[in-house]
Amino acid sequence: MTAITGTEIVDEVKKFAGYKYVYGDAGPSAFDCSGLVQYVLTKLGVAGVPRTSEDQWNWVTKISANQLQPGDLVFAQFPVYNSSPGHVGVYTGNGQILSAEDPQSGVGYSSLASWGSNIVGYGRVPTSSGGGAQSATLTSASGLPGFSWPSEITSFFSDSQAFVDKLMWLAMPSSWLRIGAFLAGAALLLFAIYALVRAGQGQPLVSMPSTVPVPI
Repeated sequence: MTAITGTEIVDEVKKFAGYKYVYGDAGPSAFDCSGLVQYVLTKLGVAGVPRTSEDQWNWVTKISANQLQPGDLVFAQFPVYNSSPGHVGVYTGNGQILSAEDPQSGVGYSSLASWGSNIVGYGRVPTSSGGGAQSATLTSASGLPGFSWPSEITSFFSDSQAFVDKLMWLAMPSSWLRIGAFLAGAALLLFAIYALVRAGQGQPLVSMPSTVPVPI
């Protein structure tokens, strides 16, 4: 399967801004939402791209909102659609989505915010690295860049993105500070429990000597 980047997806899909919307059409002169996604990815060399937005939702690698990068897909369910998710678009960055919207708007831009609560979720094209063509730049949940791994490694974890994200989270110094704070808090809690148990038994925490020497 061809490794492509999010930037390549964005550059390609932008070429079709202003094209006509026709339900059930998958190009090259008109598109519906999933037809546009399928046409663009297939043109970039991605094999086996599903035709419908529902099947594309099952096909992509699921990501969270704070992992969203240009080239990722955004899925939504608007009231006019029967099955979910009934609509899909390509996130182009800066809070904008490009999709084949409807016969009036055609292929055009809309804001991520305007989709609001209609958003079902986000997905990354399985062969898209989100970074360079030869390596994938993984991004932590906080949006800070992590390590760059060779594609052979990232492809091994392509179906375990959550596991990889956790490894990247452990690589950040702030994560270890949180872990240290948790361990310190746990130690204080255990000491408090120990102190309560000792107090309940009428035993002091520190043993005092039975006799106290008196200066002569």
